[in-house]
Amino acid sequence: MNIDAPYRIQSPLSKNTQATPLPDAGSLICIQIGEDGTISEWSEGATRLFGWTGQEMLGQPSSRLAKELGQTGNGGSDAVVQTKGGQKLAIRSWMVSVEASHLLLIQDRSEEKFLQKALLEAAEREQRRIGQELHDHLCQHLLGAAFATKALAGALDRDKSTHAPALHDLARLVNDAVAQTRDISRGLHPVELDADGLMFALKSLAGRASRTVPCEFRCTQNILISDPERALQAYRIAQEGIAAALHTNAKQITISLSEDANTIDLFVKDDGMIAGELTTDPLGTGARTLHYRARALGGTLSITFQPEQGTTLHCSFPKS
Repeated sequence: MNIDAPYRIQSPLSKNTQATPLPDAGSLICIQIGEDGTISEWSEGATRLFGWTGQEMLGQPSSRLAKELGQTGNGGSDAVVQTKGGQKLAIRSWMVSVEASHLLLIQDRSEEKFLQKALLEAAEREQRRIGQELHDHLCQHLLGAAFATKALAGALDRDKSTHAPALHDLARLVNDAVAQTRDISRGLHPVELDADGLMFALKSLAGRASRTVPCEFRCTQNILISDPERALQAYRIAQEGIAAALHTNAKQITISLSEDANTIDLFVKDDGMIAGELTTDPLGTGARTLHYRARALGGTLSITFQPEQGTTLHCSFPKS
C-alpha cells in the first residue's frame, strides 16, 4: 500500500486505529484534521486529486470536506465528490484517530468504477446480441421447419398415411421450440423500454417464469421511467431475482413495483424454504452484480431470507 508520500504525520497513530480496515492496495491520499477541527496538513496528492492547493485548504474547517465525503466509519465510506474543476470522482474514505486529531485517508476509485461499468455494459451488449441472433435467425429457421413439417403432415393426411399423426406431433414440438427460443430471446434482449416499458417487461417476465413456478406481477399505478437504461437496470435486477427464486423450491413468486413521491420500489418475493445463492453467497458474482446495478440506479438493494417465509429482494431507487 502506497500512502501519499509528501504527507507528514505530526502525531503517532493511537493503538485504537490498528483495528481499522484499510485497503490492501492502491494509493491513499492523506489529509490531517487538527484538534480544532480545521485542516492542518494538505498533501501534494490531495492537490492532484481535488485541485485545491495547500494554501487554499490549510486552516479551512473540516466541514468543507465532510460535506463532500459524508460520514466515514471503520468500514470506509463510498462517495462521488466534485473537484475544484467540477470533475466528478468516485472515492472511498476512512477516518483514523491520531490522538486528539484525525487522519483522513482517501482512495480514488474512478478507474475501478469505470472498469466495472464497462464490464457490465460489455456483458449487456453480448446478451442483446445473442438474443437478437436467436430471434432473427434461429426462430425463423425453426418456424420454417415447423411449416414444412405441418405441410408434409397434411399431405400424408390426404394420402391417409399412418405416419401423419407422428408428423403432426413433430410439428407441435417444433412450434414449442420456437416459443421457448422466443422466450429466451426476450429475456436476453427485452423490447426497448420506453417510459412505461418496465411495467410491461416485468409482466412478461412473470408470465415466462409462471411456466415453471406460479409468478404474479403486481403494480397498482402507472409507473413511468423515462431513461431506458435505468429501466433496463431495474429489469435485470428483477430477472436475476426470479432466476435465483427458481432454485429455492418456491411454490409462488411475486414481483411488485410501486412508487411514492420520490422513490420507486421493486420487490421480488418467493416462499422457498431453501436459501438461494444470493443469500448464501452475498459476496458472489450474482449478489455483487445486483448491488452494482442498484448503485447505478442511485439506489440501495437488500436480499433477506427467512426460513418460514422465503426470500425477499428489495431495490429502492430515485425516480430520476
